Amino acid sequence: MERAVAVFLNTKDKRVSARWNLKLRGGSSIICLVPVHYSRPIITHLEQWASLQRGVFLIGPEIKRVPILLFPDANAMPEKKKLGPADKRRQVKRCGTCSGRKIKCEGGFPLLFVEGHASGETKQQTALSRSKLTIASAIPTNGDPADRFIGYFLLFIQQNQFTASFQGLDTEILHLVRTSPVLYHSAIAIGALDASRRGSISVPKGRESPQYIAFSSYRTSIRVLQASVSEKDAAQRDDVLWGTFFLGLFELLSDSSGEGWVKHMLHGTSMILRLSRLDKNMSSLRRTFYGIFRMLEASRALLYGEATILSEVPWVNFHKKLVSGDEIWDPIEEILALMIRCSTFNLRARQIVSEIPELQRYTDPAVAALGFEGLVIQDAMYAWHAQALSLMSSTSSDSSPLLLALAYYNALLIFLSGSFDYFPYWAAPNAPILPKPEITAHVTAILQLTDAALKTSRLAGALMFFPLRVAGSRAGGKEQRSEILGMLSRVAQRGFVVAGRIRDDLQEVWVERGMIADGDVCTLHIS
Repeated sequence: MERAVAVFLNTKDKRVSARWNLKLRGGSSIICLVPVHYSRPIITHLEQWASLQRGVFLIGPEIKRVPILLFPDANAMPEKKKLGPADKRRQVKRCGTCSGRKIKCEGGFPLLFVEGHASGETKQQTALSRSKLTIASAIPTNGDPADRFIGYFLLFIQQNQFTASFQGLDTEILHLVRTSPVLYHSAIAIGALDASRRGSISVPKGRESPQYIAFSSYRTSIRVLQASVSEKDAAQRDDVLWGTFFLGLFELLSDSSGEGWVKHMLHGTSMILRLSRLDKNMSSLRRTFYGIFRMLEASRALLYGEATILSEVPWVNFHKKLVSGDEIWDPIEEILALMIRCSTFNLRARQIVSEIPELQRYTDPAVAALGFEGLVIQDAMYAWHAQALSLMSSTSSDSSPLLLALAYYNALLIFLSGSFDYFPYWAAPNAPILPKPEITAHVTAILQLTDAALKTSRLAGALMFFPLRVAGSRAGGKEQRSEILGMLSRVAQRGFVVAGRIRDDLQEVWVERGMIADGDVCTLHIS
């Protein structure tokens, strides 16, 4: 943690302006203590100064310590001195490091140099992101114009919640972004891409567009991540874990095929997690990451019909230990466990059936046993639902996680039924096959819950893909199909263009079942 320099700004102090030009010592920060009774001109001046330095300026009714600037470099200079025409002192235009390198100095966040050219103090600051390679993609110097996209990145995080703990992530992540090249560039990529879609940034002639910066930063982050994962302790580093997540998130936002996201989740993140130590006393950042990975990975395994690391015995046992001390029943945690269980069962059932000759499947006891095992899983889902309903009357806080969990529950019942009702080897009541009226009711519930979640919460749109895909596979008519396409359009409008992949899958299903003509095009409306 940096040693802070506290700057007390007092309107009666004639040396206030001199303090604004305070030279920082190595590894220091400015902390600004601002009470509300300051005059408006003083506050306006401070706001402008903080903005120029890419800081954050806050005012509170009580004096609170608010870190607004971080200058990791030993010779960083918060503001250039402006001398009068008769002043014979030397005008300082560059910090010591920039002067020594004979380059232009603009200050800004964060003043770190490429590995191999940094001072000893700078190298110490970048301990989290130590790399054996000298890559010209470490955190930029000289007030890189791309820094302004960090704000858009933080805004995107605030407006797209993947878990409940994701809401308080921005402060901890910002520290990692400041010290880790892979996170810095992936954050710029996401922020610039989001800014390009908002259309809120004007691009001067001759400057790169936000979209260009987004994809350029993405490629840079990939290179830095590849260099980082070759290191011995890579799997234990929080920035490497989060780097794989944010790169996968960028692909959800930019690649409509979804293939890049699957590659990162299945091969990248899962591989790093396999190499990491299973420790229930993990850091809060790693615990939050694990929760997000569990949420997205459970949906991915069901959507793509693939195996997941989360179903492996060491990870199942690890999760039981991790949540064993939780006193409050968490509907999201429990429904995710059922999703992973259902996904694993579905893969195993398909494998068993595929090894039995077609004509023998009607009488083989192994096939019949699968039906009864499915009923056990269905009973566990019904038990979950009964407990979730008891929470609805007592929940006074944010109800969006419960809305999402209920949407998953309805989708999971349909998914489990679909593992049996498409085949002639099983029949109710010896398998968890739902009658058509119940399936219709579950589809209606999914659409109502998902619509409410999209309208009233900040839940990330990517979390809606599984229930919408399942509902679409059993949609009853044109009206329901239009509803599903409308919600996928809203998810795409929030940036998750991979919604187009779900649309394409559903269009194939609808054509195959004769619900729409082969030439009909299902369009997502993205404003």
